[in-house]
Amino acid sequence: MSDTVKEYWDVYTKDRAKTGRLHIRSEKMREGDYHVVIHVCIFNSLNEMLIQQRQPYKAGWPNMWDLTVGGSALAGESSSRAAERELYEELGLKLDLSGVAPYFTINFSTGFDDYYLIRQDIDISELVLSEEEVKAVKWAGKDEILRMYEEGTFIPYWFLDKLFELKDWHDIYRNTSKIKVCCASQSNLDSWMSLIEIVKDNFPGLETEEKLDNYRATVKENIDRQTAVCALYGSMVVGFILFSVKHNMLCHMAVHPEFRRKHIAERMLELMLEKMDKARPVVVETFREGDEKGEAARAFYKKTGFTEGEFTSFENYPIQKFYLYPNA
Repeated sequence: MSDTVKEYWDVYTKDRAKTGRLHIRSEKMREGDYHVVIHVCIFNSLNEMLIQQRQPYKAGWPNMWDLTVGGSALAGESSSRAAERELYEELGLKLDLSGVAPYFTINFSTGFDDYYLIRQDIDISELVLSEEEVKAVKWAGKDEILRMYEEGTFIPYWFLDKLFELKDWHDIYRNTSKIKVCCASQSNLDSWMSLIEIVKDNFPGLETEEKLDNYRATVKENIDRQTAVCALYGSMVVGFILFSVKHNMLCHMAVHPEFRRKHIAERMLELMLEKMDKARPVVVETFREGDEKGEAARAFYKKTGFTEGEFTSFENYPIQKFYLYPNA
């Protein structure tokens, strides 16, 4: 938005709750008042970021190169709506971000800076640059941007190099082919246990260091028996299944919270089932209906053909058996 136009911002508390008050951009913010800022970083399929050069007469960082777009949310705007507006005002680019959440937020002394990471190939010759805001645009890779940073021609964001790494993490949500499902090896054990530290509160029997040590030994034994399946993103274990061929039983399954809803569990289950006795039902013990810890697990088992069985318990915790019958 033009520096000459009076802007009004919604004022927020430190907990990001609206106060109902407005702030004029040109005035100093009161202590304890906060506002919302957005930045959008667009990456193309060549792993380059769309960057812009600010006009030499801009009040802040004149003539410097910057991220794709950035600016403050106006009064009444949501964060995503502000991102849409800035893209259109500065670049003439229309994107629907209504269902997109910021990838991360950086808190600063007077506000919250929401960052949107977008993957899209854009023909920059078709962009309509704001004469008041933008002098030029171009695609630039990580090395070029870091060189510009060292030369003093790029605004000195302290996390510039990390943006490309974060973008790679963002891309896993669109490219699950990077995730490999396979039988686990002993080299995966430490990463497996790192995932356990994240999800252990959802499983009875993992409450103490002694129980975790016993669990680690169990995983090691299952790996040796080739009854341990894992999902790998690089060398990081992002999902796993322990199972018993003898009992035709799925013993333990979990997926990293950041990697859920990517069909990883289905892929691991498919590999496990290849090793099971197809003449017998496969059994799994999970949470009972009404236990909030088990809502996702119960839904998954029902979706994949398991049917509810008898109630039982594990270490005095109430659970229920589910069965996957042959030809289900």
